[in-house]
This record gives sequence, structure tokens and C-alpha cells, in this order.
Amino acid sequence: MHPTVYLDSGFFKDGRPAGWLEPGRHVRVTDASQLIESLQSLESMQRAGAWVVIALAYEAGWVLMDLPAHLKPRHQPDIWLDAWVFEADPEPIVVEASESDAFPTWCEADHEVYVKALNQVREAIASGVCYQVNQTFQLLGTSSIDPWMLYQTLIKHQPADYGGFIDWPGRQILSRSPELFVKKRGDWLRSEPMKGTAPRSGDPACDAEILKTLLADPKMHAENLMIVDLIRNDLSRVAEAGSVSVPTLFESRPLKSVHQVSSVVEARVKPDQSIVDILRALFPCGSVVGAPKAKAFELIQALEIAPRGIYTGSVGVLEPDGDFTWSVAIRTLDQRGDAVQLGLGSGVVADSETEAEWKECLLKGRFAGVGI
Repeated sequence: MHPTVYLDSGFFKDGRPAGWLEPGRHVRVTDASQLIESLQSLESMQRAGAWVVIALAYEAGWVLMDLPAHLKPRHQPDIWLDAWVFEADPEPIVVEASESDAFPTWCEADHEVYVKALNQVREAIASGVCYQVNQTFQLLGTSSIDPWMLYQTLIKHQPADYGGFIDWPGRQILSRSPELFVKKRGDWLRSEPMKGTAPRSGDPACDAEILKTLLADPKMHAENLMIVDLIRNDLSRVAEAGSVSVPTLFESRPLKSVHQVSSVVEARVKPDQSIVDILRALFPCGSVVGAPKAKAFELIQALEIAPRGIYTGSVGVLEPDGDFTWSVAIRTLDQRGDAVQLGLGSGVVADSETEAEWKECLLKGRFAGVGI
């Protein structure tokens, strides 16, 4: 038997993985016009004492962001929001990594389409439309592996603080995300955007040199600073004046197959800010959109050929005391029966090199068997 919900340690105050073995009340939104009302209803359930686990599609940005009225979605997900509502507290769950190396069978990524889109992104940057764009694509695959068994294999290959396994009717989310979108603890909000990736080496001396090079890389600095400034601006919309700060800049986050660099942005939230207010200010996370955010969001919609769905959206946990934690849903699989989907992407700036960006995308998919 597998849990209905398993979430990593970063979601919980006691720092222990936990979840629920039995299903709760299921809420699914397939119509964008119902999204805000559903989020408000889920927050009401939280205030009444429930725990709420949510998967929110990236395209929810069309509803939550302040965008020009003439813009219309080119792609829409079939599921905008999935949620479980639980009356009981989560139980500690210990999951052992599988010894198996069985992965989905992935279709080959379309390099030609990727290069064409990247060139258009670079043209937009050169013309001053954007400074940075998170360009992504979707890999489709098939899997006959039990989703819970596959998840245990992913644990072996991708450590994560903000990953999880969620089993909804006809759909499973298998996330190994290392990135915090936003966390509320009391009056404080905290975001930890990631920008900067490099492969790891099995040789400690070589690995240390790779990390040193990454931390000194001007491209990484430019990407990271742009997103930190973007998130500072987003947080200021719901923060008390003068409370936004950056206590950590360019912190290394070694994972199993890659080095990542993250920063920390914090703010004291103004009184009476609802979850919808906070999501309107912050969602989607700037690290998976670009800067300026609205222009990058528009360009992404024009260039990407399919909806992202949960990828670069968010998995969230609302606690009965009013606190919450939301991940950035990267390194995340969306499985429906034997069909499985994995999004991959990277931040593109003016001096990005095509093949380096392509290799970075594929490197991020190695935890799920891409390129193996």
C-alpha cells in the first residue's frame, strides 16, 4: 500500500517527511473561471481546521497575474488545480529509496524546435522586450512502472526538500523539487529562488572546481540577481513597508547530479493578506518565468507549443494555523495511466549559448532517466 500524499521535510515545521495514507476530500478545477473561488473555498477550509494539499498549474498565472486585457491564453491545462482536503494531521512517513533503475521510456526531445524558440527568445532580449526568459519544453513518455515504485526510484537519483508524491483519481504527481516558492511562518514570508546550474563530478577535487567556477560565473550572477530583484518587487506588494530583505545571496545547493545556486528573499506580510492576495503578487515564481515578469510570461505563451501544467506551477500545503508552504514544481512528473510528462527548461539571457542551454535542460532530466 502506498500513501495518498507523501511530502518531503521542507513542507513541515518539524522537518520530517509526512503525509496521509487515506484519501481526503477531492477538489478538482478544470475551468479557469472557477479557480479563484476554489482557492478561496480551500482557504476557508484551512481556517476551519483542515490541512489542504494543492497542485496548481503554471497557467494559473493567466488568472492570478495582472496582464493586459488583450492577452489570451494560447494553451490551457486540462486541470488547473487538484487538491486534497484532510481533517486529520499528517503522519510521519519514512520512504526508502528503491534499488531499481527502471525509468519511463522517453520520446526524443525536438532539438530543432528548441533552437528555433531559443533564437526567438534571444531576439526578444536583444530588442529590449525582456532581460531573461525561462524557456522550457515538455518530454512525453510511457511507463508501465507502478507510480509509487517509480517515485522511490526518483528519490534515489534526486534529493529534494520540497518534493512529494500525490495520488489523485486518474493522476499522480511525482515531484523531486529542490526549490521553495514561498513559505509563511507567522508574519513572515520566505522565498528561495534558484538560478544557476552546473553538472557534478564524481571526483571531489574536480567537483569543488566546478562549484567554484559556477559561483564566480557572471551569467549566473546576472540571472540570479534579476530574479532576486523580481521577487523582492513581488513580495513588496504584500509586505509591510521596509521589511523586504535578502539575507542570503548566491548560496550553493549541491544535489546528486547538479550544483544549484539559490538566494533567500524575506518579508513581513501585511495584515489580512489572503492566500489569493499572496498568489496574485507572486505566482508563478519569477525563477520559472523571467524578467520583466509579465513580458516574459507573454513571450513564453507565444513560443512554447504546449501547456506546462503542473511543471513550474506549484505544490502547496495549507496548515490549520494559517501557515503554508509552496514549492516550485520543477523536477516533476505528471502521470496519467501509462502516459507520463516531464518539463525541462533553463533561464536564457543575452549571452546564453544554445548547446549549453540544451545540455543543461537534459541534465536536469537525468534523475528521471532522460539521456540514460
